[in-house]
Amino acid sequence: MNEPRVRDATAADLPAVAAIYTHYVLNTTITFNTQVRTPRQWIERFEHDIQAGPYHLLVAEVAGVVSGYVETQRFRPKPAYDRSLELSIYVAPDTQSRGTGGALLAALFDRLADSEFHRLYSIIALPNEASVRFHEKWGFEHRGTLTEAGHKFGRYLDVAFYERAL
Repeated sequence: MNEPRVRDATAADLPAVAAIYTHYVLNTTITFNTQVRTPRQWIERFEHDIQAGPYHLLVAEVAGVVSGYVETQRFRPKPAYDRSLELSIYVAPDTQSRGTGGALLAALFDRLADSEFHRLYSIIALPNEASVRFHEKWGFEHRGTLTEAGHKFGRYLDVAFYERAL
């Protein structure tokens, strides 16, 4: 089996990234987005937040095909939160449990090691035991759960907040 190769995303990777994310939007409660992002929204986000901004978008490739991605974004809009990041990580459904997520997080932690950022947060829609185990394996700690914070596919869902010091 090929090991995932992690690198900085380019604009050419956005269609593959969008395809992975679209699967989760349309078929799962893992993300609370209910509408698919347009190609223009992906490009604008990439240009503003990644190329011109302080955030990251890394992709993992297996045999030359994008198999997952991790992105960081602003945790909250107020300036006092500027040294905190929110994490999103998605792996193509057909490549789960093959080390892609771990390779992505390891590369991200390397990038953030000497940065100005202080904390990394992940917000996990529940139930999602696999994601909870994955985050805890990588040093994230549960900091609280909001009950019925989201509504998707006709049901209310809880969200758990996980935190990791950088």
